[in-house]
Amino acid sequence: LSFVAKVFLPAGYPRSVSPGLSYQMLNAAQAFCSSLATLLSLRATLEGYGVGNASASSTNALLLTIVQNISNRLTIIIAAFFFGSSLFPEAKTYHFLADLLSDVTIVIDTLSPLLASLYEAHVPNFITALPFLPPTVPLRVYTLCFSASIRALCSVTASGSKTAFTMHFATPLEGTGDVGDLNAKNSSKVTVVALLGMLIGTMTMPYITTLWSTYTVLFFMVFFHLLINYIAVRGVIFRSLNRQRACLAWMAFKSKCDSINTPTYLASLERILISSDTILSLPSGTAIGRCNMGS
Repeated sequence: LSFVAKVFLPAGYPRSVSPGLSYQMLNAAQAFCSSLATLLSLRATLEGYGVGNASASSTNALLLTIVQNISNRLTIIIAAFFFGSSLFPEAKTYHFLADLLSDVTIVIDTLSPLLASLYEAHVPNFITALPFLPPTVPLRVYTLCFSASIRALCSVTASGSKTAFTMHFATPLEGTGDVGDLNAKNSSKVTVVALLGMLIGTMTMPYITTLWSTYTVLFFMVFFHLLINYIAVRGVIFRSLNRQRACLAWMAFKSKCDSINTPTYLASLERILISSDTILSLPSGTAIGRCNMGS
């Protein structure tokens, strides 16, 4: 056990990290669900590259990969410009958004063969006449490029918000933490869980061959992935203020409620899906101001 602890836990644990064991366990569980869902989308993506199609060529697959990479990198530049300064303070919101975008790409990739067949069978004439949808380019090319752009947006939001979570857990209430060691050990834990998911997925994928079974498994994996992520993010108690937590602290102070403005109390009031910077007058709920931080 001591060897396992040295491999997967940062040096000095638990004094070297902030409290949050539930988040670490839930983060591992969501990685397991994500790895299973990714296998389903990977199979559909390989079909999009032409695997199993006798008329497909390696040159077409290479060109499709290049177009996907162009879409991916342009999206990274644009997303970093628009969202870069908000990723660290609004880490909870963007962390959940990254997981949501990840599931969107998985769903799009998995549905791409079905969408392509429906498009070819029932495409209206006015769509084929559009100049930016040449009839010689299959719909699957557009769907894979679109999913590549969404995946790039997921990468930007995930990397920025992950930094905030890492800094939080690497600054314990007592003692000192190590950001590098914490990052490395977290990566090891997620890798092991993802490998376990891939192993189970490899054994089950030969039996998931019909559309009904594929989409059923995909639905449950995506549902549990988002649910586990939401619970995990809700459970993290940041000790710094952003716009929403500053508004909540001010409103609680002015309302003269019996609760003390501790980080735990503010975390229980914090919204994940909607990050509000509006200061309300309690109990009427009238907006009396806004909170701005930074540039």
